[in-house]
Amino acid sequence: MPKIVIAGAGIAGSYLYRLLLRRNIDPGEIEIFDPGPKTRCGIAPCCFGTTKQFFSLCEDVGLDPQNYVMHSLDSGYLGSFKLKFQGHAFVIDKPAFIKDLLSGASVLTEPRIDSEPERIIDATGVARAYIGKYDRDVLIHCFQSKVEFPNLPVAKELLHHVGVSWVIPLESSNAHVGTATHTYDLHKMKEINEKLAKGGRTICGCQGYIRGTGPILPLVHGNVWAVGEAGGIVDSLTALGIVPAMVSARLLVDNWDDAAEYQAAIIRKYGWLRQTAQIVNALVERNTLRIWSLSLLKNYTDFIGLQPRAGWLIHPNVIRSLIQFPALIKLYRGMKRT
Repeated sequence: MPKIVIAGAGIAGSYLYRLLLRRNIDPGEIEIFDPGPKTRCGIAPCCFGTTKQFFSLCEDVGLDPQNYVMHSLDSGYLGSFKLKFQGHAFVIDKPAFIKDLLSGASVLTEPRIDSEPERIIDATGVARAYIGKYDRDVLIHCFQSKVEFPNLPVAKELLHHVGVSWVIPLESSNAHVGTATHTYDLHKMKEINEKLAKGGRTICGCQGYIRGTGPILPLVHGNVWAVGEAGGIVDSLTALGIVPAMVSARLLVDNWDDAAEYQAAIIRKYGWLRQTAQIVNALVERNTLRIWSLSLLKNYTDFIGLQPRAGWLIHPNVIRSLIQFPALIKLYRGMKRT
């Protein structure tokens, strides 16, 4: 019988599996199951953007990060404002990365009935299938597609009355086109995506959710431990979750025998995401931006991997970005609360 069951074979679950093997855990003591999304790429939602911390985390489990980088984003647009993030933002081949993390593993489509593990790792993302539902959860609906364009498009994010849309360059001349919305108006979402994809050929598409809640305690309930987005460990404002999922898996392994310290380590590292969750809640409930601070700005620079220099805070791009920040109200206005 397996001693450890990992429910979910996304980034969090597969990275945790690889970490456990690196800690000399017998693979026969680990069972992984994931029914798998019914999408062509095998991943949902297909948000492959990440930050430079991915490189060291990848090397920590013996993989070469350069094998997965599809595109380095040097600059992009927030509406009409150009932002520079050279060397800090990347798009990875997420399916290939997960495949290599799970190399040699047998992933079941459902748990064995006779399985009575000592520990269950809930890595089921927005489903929280084992740690349990959270009654104040906020889920953001997204509609996404992969599009082949004649030429590689620039990265951009657009705010509008439905929510927010984006175009993220992938490999060759392909791009990830998506819309996140509170309205659940699929017709309008598809219409916006079609406009962004105009001139290109749509390869595939899917729908999904992004958690906009922040860390959800407790992360441990009985013999169930939550990791990654199942624990709310994803940024509510940017939806960046790949690096936090990997870091949370590492913190879980580092504190394997101490549930209280695991939770404390997560809060020390990502407790500030509660503040971004409060921002989201304020936008949802009052359509106003109440909370913003230099300490949160510092957390974001650390999160993205920036190293601010003297005068960085008065860089024109940063000032313009902060001036535009209240426009995020458009993204969260009336957001669905589940």
